[in-house]
Amino acid sequence: MPGQLTTRILRNPDELRSIAGEWSNLWQECHGATPFQRCQWLLPWIEVFSPHKLRVIAVWRGEARPAQQLVALAPLLIYPRGSARVLALAGGGVSDYLDALVHPAYLEHALSAIFHCIDELADEWDVAEFTDLTPSSPLLRMHGYVVHSPHDACPVLSIPAGVSQLSDFIPARQLRNLRNARNRIAQLTDVCIERASAATAGEFLDALFQLHSARWNSAGMPGVLCGDRLRDFHLRVVHGLLPGNIVRLYGLRCAGHLIGVLYAIFERSTAYYYLQGFDPEFAWYSPGTQLIARVVEDALREGKKQVDFLRGREAYKYSWGPHDNLTSRLTYAGVRPTSSMPKSAA
Repeated sequence: MPGQLTTRILRNPDELRSIAGEWSNLWQECHGATPFQRCQWLLPWIEVFSPHKLRVIAVWRGEARPAQQLVALAPLLIYPRGSARVLALAGGGVSDYLDALVHPAYLEHALSAIFHCIDELADEWDVAEFTDLTPSSPLLRMHGYVVHSPHDACPVLSIPAGVSQLSDFIPARQLRNLRNARNRIAQLTDVCIERASAATAGEFLDALFQLHSARWNSAGMPGVLCGDRLRDFHLRVVHGLLPGNIVRLYGLRCAGHLIGVLYAIFERSTAYYYLQGFDPEFAWYSPGTQLIARVVEDALREGKKQVDFLRGREAYKYSWGPHDNLTSRLTYAGVRPTSSMPKSAA
């Protein structure tokens, strides 16, 4: 037995800020967790987008604070969809992977506590829908729920052990594209790729929003970076994670101007390609290809095992030779079981 477990439902950002340190410690213990479960990612999301019904389930081990240990955190919310009240994971829209954090040493009992708490909220929701779950998600142990897989695909480029250069694992055609792009841009003067510092992060983020919108507007579409709240969210994330070299903003400069910006996240064994934008007037020089190449080169040099291109099956991602990592969606609607207990650990 893991000792006494107590649960509490946190309903506002102040309560979450009060456990930020414990949240970070729990994230460190959950080795399969992604950066999208970090408090430095989800807390800004909650602060900026202000979900109407926040229902974060926290599970502690121990009888009394401050000696208790946080062993699980399920960041849930309830939102209306038509006439239905949907129970979902917080962070949707901007997060490519969603999940709960559950300490592996207390997995079965902590999950039971979470699922029991979800049942206690039964009068508040009609449909439970947990999306963007990785294959290792602890929530996939839930009884009485239907697993829909695949929900989406995230192309992932594996970096084989022992390789030392891009030509060891990148398709030959893409290597030619990269070489041609570098030859073309070498004809310009004062060109370089740099990474944002704390002092220049605002400039890079502004350029990313502007370039991304310009690129999509040229195709008659709005893109995904619209609105002051979204910029505020990313600015908070960048300020929280850039100093630790986790969030990285790569910029391609030409004559002092940023003509391309790439937003990446380096975490544990993975480099995540999150978003990019470039000036369509410089499309001939393939700024996107050159920035992605720099990210892959940095991942290789730092011993990362993979580059995750995240959600979406855009053709340019597959030119690098990735395979699909499939996510799942978990749903439940109708009469609920009296107790949603997890499957026993194998």
